[in-house]
Amino acid sequence: MYLTKEEEKALDGEYGEAVSLAMRVLCSLGDFFEAERLIPIQSAHISGVSYKTGGDALLTTLKKFSSLGSRTLIPATLNPGGVDLERWREMGVEETFFEKQKEIISLYERMGVFATCSCTPYEAGNIPARGAHVSFAESSAVAFINSYLNARTNRESGLSALASAITGKTPLYGLHLDENRLPTVRVKVNVALESPTHYGALGYLIGKDFGDAVPLIQSDNPLPLVEAKHLSSAAAASGAVALYYWGSVEVTENLEKIEIGKGEINEVFESFSLTGEPDVVMLGCPHYSIYELRRVAEIVEGKRVKTPLWIFTSRQVKCLGEQMGFVQKIERAGGKVFCDTCPIVAPLKGFSGLLTDSAKAAHYAPSMNKMEASLQPTEKCVKAALGSKQ
Repeated sequence: MYLTKEEEKALDGEYGEAVSLAMRVLCSLGDFFEAERLIPIQSAHISGVSYKTGGDALLTTLKKFSSLGSRTLIPATLNPGGVDLERWREMGVEETFFEKQKEIISLYERMGVFATCSCTPYEAGNIPARGAHVSFAESSAVAFINSYLNARTNRESGLSALASAITGKTPLYGLHLDENRLPTVRVKVNVALESPTHYGALGYLIGKDFGDAVPLIQSDNPLPLVEAKHLSSAAAASGAVALYYWGSVEVTENLEKIEIGKGEINEVFESFSLTGEPDVVMLGCPHYSIYELRRVAEIVEGKRVKTPLWIFTSRQVKCLGEQMGFVQKIERAGGKVFCDTCPIVAPLKGFSGLLTDSAKAAHYAPSMNKMEASLQPTEKCVKAALGSKQ
């Protein structure tokens, strides 16, 4: 991979061992993918935060970077960790886990990373400009910013995103190149998508059937932000979709075409089922927006939950939700609004049956938390928490 003289100096350690280490990571990545050169990036978003998934190995890696004096050169935000940093006891988390998690986040902060602890950085200040090159490591955010914001990123690892944050560079390959951003399959949607969860079911089908393809999705349904978030997260969870197109895009090649109707969407819902009643309802994977918090607050106002209702969002959105009274309405009803973590990377205990509006959470619940999962639209989930039968 070609390096400029400045990049060669960085690799050789003239700007410090931390920058040299980060450059070695990026050069290895670039050589593997046969990248022509490095390019500057606007921002980064770093995964590899939860002690549950990273363990002591993550701590060791971060201590190495931090001890070398690593500092971010560009704005960089952080994915969710394993606990709510203020309400971890309410989550049933052991103190030893909390201390390890706090140390991980402190190490990132010491390097200049903004501890947003959210999988929706575009709702917490890290909003790439149209066409901008960035380095994002959260799979749902990758699909969202490539597709909805028309920015450019590959599906990075936490380590490569951190290296990019330190150097301000990423290798030029994959979805940074025009030729790799062309649609490779056509998906015709012949059903009205009734809720964000239905968009998630659509994304789940596409990811499961097409892996890392670039689908052109043709539908009469609109694609608002919340719906795009659910679609992106599900397609990245069941497969490895990092870019999709919605609506009319000029295509010169004859693409494989599939059609998706009501029956296929219903099959996704039916594939997630519980043997009994849910013992917890969890929403916010990806993290809930202020619009989603408002909807839950409207449903529960003046009522009391009978099944635990846990909602996950970013601290920025929760703060706004408190200012607008949405969080108070939810918690007066007995629900809990958590930040800094999510249903996937938190060490959840004491639950066996999950009800969620997230296809991503339903997909990962069995493997990550040993829980059965049922998938339903938001309103049905919240009403189930209030005692309504499914």
